[in-house]
Amino acid sequence: MKKITLFLLLATCICVSYAQTQTQTQTQTQTQTQTDTPTIEERQAEGQRLATWRKQLDDAHQQELKACYQKFDVTRCRIEARERRIQANAALRKDELRYNASERRIQAAEAIERTEEKNSEAKLKEAEAQRAQAVQARLDRADANAQKQIDHELQGTKRGEFEQKQREAAQRRADAEKKMRERTKEPAAPLPVPGR
Repeated sequence: MKKITLFLLLATCICVSYAQTQTQTQTQTQTQTQTDTPTIEERQAEGQRLATWRKQLDDAHQQELKACYQKFDVTRCRIEARERRIQANAALRKDELRYNASERRIQAAEAIERTEEKNSEAKLKEAEAQRAQAVQARLDRADANAQKQIDHELQGTKRGEFEQKQREAAQRRADAEKKMRERTKEPAAPLPVPGR
């Protein structure tokens, strides 16, 4: 009689625990629908609650199995305990699947956000580089135009001819120095004398 009372008490505790967790789940679901993304603390608390619930179910099942071995009809008691465990696990599994789906959704959103941040930084750097190239190209064109204008103004004048001769002379000097450097190389080693 004591064993039956113990078993009924244990089964009642499991049912009450299940009802409480269902109520908590419903209130948390309502809260989550009100706020689209839960905070990190809420997510951790939900994960902890599911883990605790799973442990309680496993512990209760082990207790039921221990109680079954004290009865005459062990097999029937184990089958009933297994059926209760399956029902409780089904409810827990629904909550776990909902929790895992929300975690995946949140992590995917965070990954997309990180990717967009990287892309925006890359676009900013690329735009900055293009601006720098455009400024440099504008400066180069301005210098080239100024040089052309100066050359055009000096063309046909004594000053223009003098500068042109100076440039040609500098080029000849550079070529001559290059040839001199090539000539000052050490001579090659003499060939060996045949027959020695």
